[in-house]
Amino acid sequence: MRRLLTTMMMGLAGIQGSMYLAAENRPRLVVGIMVDQLRTDYLEQLKDMFGQGGFRRLMDGSLYYKDIDFKVVPGDAASASAVVQTGTYPRYNGIVASFVYDPASKSLRHIFSDDNYIGNFTDEKYSPAALRVTTLTDELTIEEKGKTRIHSIAPESAQALVMAGHTGNSAFWINDESGRWSSTTYYQNPPAYLQNLNYNSPLVARLDTIRWTPVKGGEPYPLVDVNELKSPFRYSFPRSDRDVFSNYKQSPYVNRDITEAAAKYLEELNLGKNAEFTDVLNLGLTLTPYPGAEENYRYTLEDAYLRLDSDLEKFFNALDRQVGRDNLLIYLISTGYFNEPAVDSSKYRLPGGTFSVKRAISLLNAYLSAKYGNGAYIERFVDNQIYFSAPLLEEKGIETKRVAEDARDFLVRMSGVADAFTMADLLNPSIDELDRLRLAVDPKSAGDIFVEFSPGWTVVDDSKFPSTVKDNKNTAYQFPGFILIPGENPKVVEETIEAVDIAPKIAGALKIRPPNGINN
Repeated sequence: MRRLLTTMMMGLAGIQGSMYLAAENRPRLVVGIMVDQLRTDYLEQLKDMFGQGGFRRLMDGSLYYKDIDFKVVPGDAASASAVVQTGTYPRYNGIVASFVYDPASKSLRHIFSDDNYIGNFTDEKYSPAALRVTTLTDELTIEEKGKTRIHSIAPESAQALVMAGHTGNSAFWINDESGRWSSTTYYQNPPAYLQNLNYNSPLVARLDTIRWTPVKGGEPYPLVDVNELKSPFRYSFPRSDRDVFSNYKQSPYVNRDITEAAAKYLEELNLGKNAEFTDVLNLGLTLTPYPGAEENYRYTLEDAYLRLDSDLEKFFNALDRQVGRDNLLIYLISTGYFNEPAVDSSKYRLPGGTFSVKRAISLLNAYLSAKYGNGAYIERFVDNQIYFSAPLLEEKGIETKRVAEDARDFLVRMSGVADAFTMADLLNPSIDELDRLRLAVDPKSAGDIFVEFSPGWTVVDDSKFPSTVKDNKNTAYQFPGFILIPGENPKVVEETIEAVDIAPKIAGALKIRPPNGINN
């Protein structure tokens, strides 16, 4: 289906060469929005509580895809955004997650680390060079010979860079350490608005005034138990909390900040006002379950949906005033995954258990030491991937492939492990499941062994401090997407579509060439 759609889009765009030059037929402004962990079931359950101008505008008036399949489980919002922007998978676009393991330093590094540039309002040094293929914004810039203006705003740096692409004018995000709006000198034309906010109204000065309570007060929430409604939640953002900015970026207030900033961009930059070219404004928003709200996460999550609906309505109204509906192409896409925060109570006696990464590494290392001689064979466990110590294997003259096969056979016997695969398994996939995993990893940064855990098991990575806990549920949710194209009739698509098909659809609507990695 994907290749057929891609071929159709490219064929349509190639019918008349003059179509590429018809800038006056393109929307004056493209607004791309990625909403982290947005779910279709929540939209449908809350539809009657939404206003008319936010999610309802999209649900009733656009091309509404109820189920978008990313085929691979995105590592995070950045990798999901890269799939949508490039029309291809992490295996080819290079963005598997915001952070990847670096064997040279034996630590995690940011996927976009680049010492050739410095940060604005941050010590972080980033550029989009890790993107190995073009994005939708890149292709639009090429088509319009550099006249297109491209700006992105997102909570996290990696997503902001993905959505600005190689040819963007600016990318801004909120720094985890200071709460300031930050960017990189890679982009040459950063707007003044967010930089001025760092001086005139910094987040750190506003934190103590923010209290998150239910926006609907004691009114019913569809998925919330009536007893929970009797004790409304209340969260604050104390500056004394070392994780305060990270937590804030997972709250609905960051969506308000980003949509308000985007509305200011429209005014100050006059985006979408020039009939000779198309501007782009890309946003990253979030509906991730709030940290610390595991017991009543549905309550806080539904409230976040209602607040985002209101924020979207205000932003869409600003778009209508500044640009006009007939001049707008809007797409809003989920990131295609959901991190279930709640662990099922042991009183239900469900199958499962706790998998200790530290214990597994110790047992595996003991097994390999008995087989090949003493040594610390396991260098790191990161994101279900095991990295061997390359210097040790070289010193002992042992082939990595041989050790990996032995380790795989040992791991699959452990409780909680559903399966394990070597890099050789992935490079020559024999089943669909392996092909999905192959598309999700980048051989240049991937580990030597990939571990899949059984549903119901909790994975505790106690090999580092602080330890992390991840509940493995493998629950199948539907993830939505919307494309609002001027002149195109609204339609609800019940059938599942692949996320990589979004880029050729938008490229076709803009009458531009699809991103160059789209045939992979």
